[in-house]
Amino acid sequence: MPVMTREVLISALDKVYGKRGMGKKDIEELCDFILSFFGYEDYVLDNVLTSPERDVFYNLEEYGILTTYREEVNIIKGGKTWRINQWTYNRENINRILKGEDERKKEENIYDEIFRELE
Repeated sequence: MPVMTREVLISALDKVYGKRGMGKKDIEELCDFILSFFGYEDYVLDNVLTSPERDVFYNLEEYGILTTYREEVNIIKGGKTWRINQWTYNRENINRILKGEDERKKEENIYDEIFRELE
């Protein structure tokens, strides 16, 4: 995958946070903050984040910019399992945001769908 560029990330953040009143300068600072963790990589280990930084990442996850995943590794000596939590860009959703598509589609009434199938 290509490296996330500053321009792409600023555009996505502007579409998400700009609608909520965040200024351009603050969006650029948020972008630089995010990129300072990721650099040229697509993931960040969760344990390098402080609690306030993790709160920002959770907020970015809420809006679909980032996502988390857990990897479990079995250690041969000692038989322990290590859990590695990582943050990654949610590239699919970032692309949707940039295209103007709303991930939160209207919930369709299940009864309408059932009656359509009966016709």
